[in-house]
Amino acid sequence: MTTRLYSNELKALVVPEDILTMKSVLQERFTTVERLNYCCRRQRNNKGEAYGPTEPVELEFTIRLNNPEEIKPYYERLTSNESFIFSFVFNAVFAENTNLKDFDDGMVCEGYVVGIEEQFSTTRMTTAGDTQHLLPADKQMEITIKLLLQNTTYIGRDNNFKSIFIH
Repeated sequence: MTTRLYSNELKALVVPEDILTMKSVLQERFTTVERLNYCCRRQRNNKGEAYGPTEPVELEFTIRLNNPEEIKPYYERLTSNESFIFSFVFNAVFAENTNLKDFDDGMVCEGYVVGIEEQFSTTRMTTAGDTQHLLPADKQMEITIKLLLQNTTYIGRDNNFKSIFIH
């Protein structure tokens, strides 16, 4: 039996949909996660077993967008009083028709968008002699989204699911 090691440096993608209920999700719907910060805490007894409700958890993730129009759905979720679902997948594999085919691990998070921070970079002009050149920006637009989680479903190998409900 060989042991497969997993890294916390796996490439992550996010889509604002529940991949557990979708038949197919196109690659173009996913956005690459630049950074993910998440810590789920529960009280534990002297044997290390979890008991009681999960403490409220904030999940924070940063994505890079190429077009300012792509930020609208996130602001719509921020101004809503409804919970929304975001699916994170790690090391995703896409089929030839660009549908999600497989992934190593993932989590489906339901919660409320409670904050959005933006960082913009724009193109810059440089002058060389008599000509001006437009150079691309180093970063385009990065947004950091904060979710107050309501529940999380972990998707492991062989489609094993484990849900944690946050009270």
